[in-house]
Amino acid sequence: MRAASRRKLAVHGPVIDLQCAVPWLEQSIDALLGCFVVPGWPEGFVPVSGEIRQYNPDEVSRGLSPAAKHLVRTQDSIDIYEEEERYWLVDDRWGMAEINLLRNQWRSWVLPQPRLDPMRVAELAIHWPLSQLIRSRGVNLLPSAAVVRDGFAALILCPFGIEPELSAMISLGYRIISQRWTALREEDGRVAMLHMPGWVERTITPRLRSSAGREPGWANLMEEHIGAWQNHAFCDAVLIAEPGRRPKAHLQEIPSTDAIQALRAAWPIAELHPTRRQSQLAARLAQNCRVAELQLSRNPKDLLPLLNNLRYSAPAGQEEQSLAA
Repeated sequence: MRAASRRKLAVHGPVIDLQCAVPWLEQSIDALLGCFVVPGWPEGFVPVSGEIRQYNPDEVSRGLSPAAKHLVRTQDSIDIYEEEERYWLVDDRWGMAEINLLRNQWRSWVLPQPRLDPMRVAELAIHWPLSQLIRSRGVNLLPSAAVVRDGFAALILCPFGIEPELSAMISLGYRIISQRWTALREEDGRVAMLHMPGWVERTITPRLRSSAGREPGWANLMEEHIGAWQNHAFCDAVLIAEPGRRPKAHLQEIPSTDAIQALRAAWPIAELHPTRRQSQLAARLAQNCRVAELQLSRNPKDLLPLLNNLRYSAPAGQEEQSLAA
């Protein structure tokens, strides 16, 4: 059996001890986490431990408790099981992960021939479990994009790739904090968005009928546009994108009284906790940021004026208050 590689990481504070025994995932892991590699940690730091293993039916069957109860099936077809402080993610597209919140560790078993590409497998086998374990250490990993221009920063929750919009934003002076996953933490009463490396699915417009089913490729916009990224910004707005594209783009701000319910309904990742099911980060974003529903069009440039209008308009509810006064 191949010896596992080992990486010591510090991801915006939390430290992680990651071992991987799946050779074809190494390149994707470096792309997603390589910039966080450190030679070691200060004395007293206790790392989150993660292992990526080749799928072994006997080992997997021993790891999944027969007493585990089915908790939920997510929108992206992941079945989650729980037993006390342990959770299991079962996904027949790539494999399975076991997360132990009490021991601050996870193990992922990857199928020899997954139906997902290596980048997506790495996200599900590493980012997904890691997001559950470092939340208690003050950092949230969220499937999302984050952008900033001239001091105005927005978090974008979208169920599909928005590479065309991100590229259009870069051309008009926006900087990208993250393309697919964003790290968030509270700082001085506000929510800070922190850069996470990664790649974005590149939309390919089919020119021939025979190529209509072709899978999109991956692109790293930060490598293609040197200097177009930023490490940190405080979140001013959260955009909740509806599934699919329409002929015309539209953005509608949600009143602050309804923002937390809208965020929780659109939250892009299940958050595992023995007693609490609803995200505390969603509440903080609703308190500190403007929240809006977004409908994207087939023209990626349509988003830019909508963002400007949101930035410079009065928050929802204030106009009515002014008229009443």
